[in-house]
Amino acid sequence: MKPDPALFEHALAACAREPIHVIGAVQPPGVLMVYHARDLRIVAASAYAVALFDTGDMDALLHQPVESLLDRASLAAINRVLARGEHGASQFACATNVGPMGALHDISTHASGDLVHVELEPSGLGQPLEGGHAVVAGLDAAADGADFLPSIARQVQRISGYDRVMVYRFLPDYSGEVVAEALAGDLASYDGLRYPASDIPPQARALYLRNRVRVIADVDAEPQPLMQSPELDGPIDMSFDVLRAVSPVHLQYLRNMGVAASMSISLVVDGHLWGLVACHHGTPRPVDARQRTALEMVGRHASMILDAHELRGRARAEASRRSRRDALEGRLHRAQDPRAVLSGMMDLALGSVDADGLALCLDGAWHVHGHTPDSQSLANAIAWAGTQGHRGTAATARGGDWHADAPQAACGLLAAPLGQGAGDWLLLFRREQRETVRWAGRPDAPFQIDPDGTRIGPRASFDAWEEDVRATSLPWSGRDFELARRLRMVLERYLSGAARLRAPGQTVAEPDIPMLRWDAREQAERLRRLAQLLDGASPDRERLRRIHGLLEQMEEELGALADALG
Repeated sequence: MKPDPALFEHALAACAREPIHVIGAVQPPGVLMVYHARDLRIVAASAYAVALFDTGDMDALLHQPVESLLDRASLAAINRVLARGEHGASQFACATNVGPMGALHDISTHASGDLVHVELEPSGLGQPLEGGHAVVAGLDAAADGADFLPSIARQVQRISGYDRVMVYRFLPDYSGEVVAEALAGDLASYDGLRYPASDIPPQARALYLRNRVRVIADVDAEPQPLMQSPELDGPIDMSFDVLRAVSPVHLQYLRNMGVAASMSISLVVDGHLWGLVACHHGTPRPVDARQRTALEMVGRHASMILDAHELRGRARAEASRRSRRDALEGRLHRAQDPRAVLSGMMDLALGSVDADGLALCLDGAWHVHGHTPDSQSLANAIAWAGTQGHRGTAATARGGDWHADAPQAACGLLAAPLGQGAGDWLLLFRREQRETVRWAGRPDAPFQIDPDGTRIGPRASFDAWEEDVRATSLPWSGRDFELARRLRMVLERYLSGAARLRAPGQTVAEPDIPMLRWDAREQAERLRRLAQLLDGASPDRERLRRIHGLLEQMEEELGALADALG
């Protein structure tokens, strides 16, 4: 049964507001202690710390110097981690004996402002990980083929032992789809199922970027409260704590799936959360600090390969589009009357963007190429764009937004005005992308909501539910807006606005500074991506030698550019 729309929107908003980074509890049997970097006094500790250090009660623990609980070797290891100055999730520091009983614990740490977080976990709880180097080799072997994503799932399952390992990819609307899966045990297959964006709300996605590996060892374990000194201004920010407790809603979500333990490994491409390696197990399954470190490296290596794939694919597409855009600009520049030869260049204009059809409105006359709608529909498109409340570019992937019955061949619309108040327009169209989506439960009912809307719970069923998607194109990305803007600059220069005021036979000067700066920014972005890949790679000596030679050539070119600007 679908929930009341008002209650549904309230539930979505409440889910997105849940402050999971200040949840105020940790997963047992781990212990979190927080001390001031300035005076080394403990200002917060989780409940199990009292028993671990045999202090009697929490009051006797708070405000004590941390050196009264940890030995000098452990503190030195913590300081070495902190000295690296790396921001992010807690990092493994050492294994040491703690407390009166000398229990062996793994210590992880990170700094958050003036506070140092120290996490202690009993050593040896997790299953040994074997074959880490073989996993990396297996990923490399599959890197250039269609089997790469399934290989990620298989390799992670092989070393981690989870019953179900899925590669989960986020879509532009932040819904997600299981694009590969490895199964063992009795858990059901979720391969090919899609999940609504509300299943992983914005604040959770942000934490997956900060913590590359997230483990929930036992969904039924009782979280241990974090007690803190009243001198602190607010709740402890636990964003980077690996032991951070879990939202009750998410725990119930996992129980409803029949999952007793889970682990997520983030896949990050160009600084954005591409997806997750989501692991489920039918029984509790702890993962210790060393294992998390190894699995994080596997995730980073897989992310680097995905990043390289995307960069190479984008570079090829960009080279083709740039070539056509440059050819268009060159021919328009040489033309005595650019409008007179425009019809022979429309294929170059369309080839410079990622669209199925292109329409130009110049002085009320239409010039079209590719899959475009009829003239009345073109007028509807301009009318819709004019209602979007700004003079910039407007876009939609839903044909129903701009047309009562948008044609299948020209469903998605991107509209950009040409010139300042000239009434000229650039319209791009994308064909309808029909698909049948298999959802894991109804996407319009992702919650169970009390009648008064005060209590929200996850849905109980994840059975496949099919939806036929019609009148929708591929969504327009930020890069699509950039390509449209670059084409718009060329068209405005030669065909619209001031271009109409040129005397007959007068040509336009060479590309101006804004266009050149745009091209320079594009190259700078490519260099940034390449630098990130190189930073995470382990190239052999010969490849490093070739890279060094290329960098020397680039340095010479950039030096010459700097001299010219000077």
